[in-house]
Amino acid sequence: MSTKELAYNIIDNLSEEQLSAFVSLFGLTIEIPNEETQAAMLEADRIANDPNVKGFTNTDDLFKELLS
Repeated sequence: MSTKELAYNIIDNLSEEQLSAFVSLFGLTIEIPNEETQAAMLEADRIANDPNVKGFTNTDDLFKELLS
């Protein structure tokens, strides 16, 4: 197991209280997006994973579509 995998494993097994103490120890802040941002993020995930939504892999194709 790599050091990174070990660290993830340890963090995954911390309780909320322990995780909060860990974050405080390093002076980190956790910003939780507001409700509107959370909704937008969920919508973006839905669109990104919907095979029926047209997507582009380059800007040339995007602009051809926009200008047609």
